[in-house]
Amino acid sequence: MGTFNQTSSSTVLKNTGLQRYTGTSGKWKYLLLAPKGAEIATKVLALTKATYVDNQNAAIGSRWFLLPLIFNGTPEQEEVVKETSDFGYESIVRDGKLVYKINFEEIHIKNVNDLFYLNNGSFDAFIITDKSFIIGYTPDKIKFRPIQMDYTRVLPRTQNTGTTQSRVNFELRTTDIRQLNDFCAELDPVNDPDAPAAWYPDLELPVTQPKSLIPTLTSVSATAFAFTLKGYDGVGYEGAVKEDIYLRKTTETGTIISITSITHVSNGSYTGVMGTQTSGTFYLGLLDQPAAETQGVETDVVASYEATIA
Repeated sequence: MGTFNQTSSSTVLKNTGLQRYTGTSGKWKYLLLAPKGAEIATKVLALTKATYVDNQNAAIGSRWFLLPLIFNGTPEQEEVVKETSDFGYESIVRDGKLVYKINFEEIHIKNVNDLFYLNNGSFDAFIITDKSFIIGYTPDKIKFRPIQMDYTRVLPRTQNTGTTQSRVNFELRTTDIRQLNDFCAELDPVNDPDAPAAWYPDLELPVTQPKSLIPTLTSVSATAFAFTLKGYDGVGYEGAVKEDIYLRKTTETGTIISITSITHVSNGSYTGVMGTQTSGTFYLGLLDQPAAETQGVETDVVASYEATIA
């Protein structure tokens, strides 16, 4: 028989006895944008470096994009949205949302140009901290997902004033603040015993995000060719292998020329050996990710060279 003031346990409430505080997971240092619906199936995979590197090097439509270093960030927490009745009763409509306003470290104009293309996509975000934590949320204690966003938006950059640098601005708004509270997961790939190997996301992911290179095809003969690969910053790229190279004649759409070998000479300059060719116009670039053998580089355009071969 039930009694008044009976205490019952509830699965929707939790204990508030304090655990030993182990310290903050750190300041937001990078945002790793992932397409809507992205998820990592298990905790072990979420602690594995290759999971993130492979997604950074996925096909462009499903790629994860690491944004530049956050120079300054200003969180603005919206107040709880309430409705007030005509006799003074207040009803909770929804929790307030977090708006985070960011500006990035100073970056090359090529990166400034390319960042704005991200406004054409729809993304959620993993948060990488300065203590090498990865922050996301888990709705079921199994899958690890990026924090959902109402929007992520690259905004116009500020100008160099003589006392401040020119910086690209960025703004995001979280969809559900519970994902940073009730369902938040903070992974520590450096110390977590479930990590297959210790690694530092804030140090290692910036160097695995694909970089755009400029290809230049400098000569073509019957069985040999020469080319350069350099960044828009003029720095030569030295890590290409023959399986990365896209080389074809303009008259043979979709047919890639078989390459026997390539050799790096110096400062991004290469020589290569290929199957016997005749005169024509040749196109050269790097294969798009993930078709290339080497992760971390792509070419936005192809180089053209007209060769007269006796």
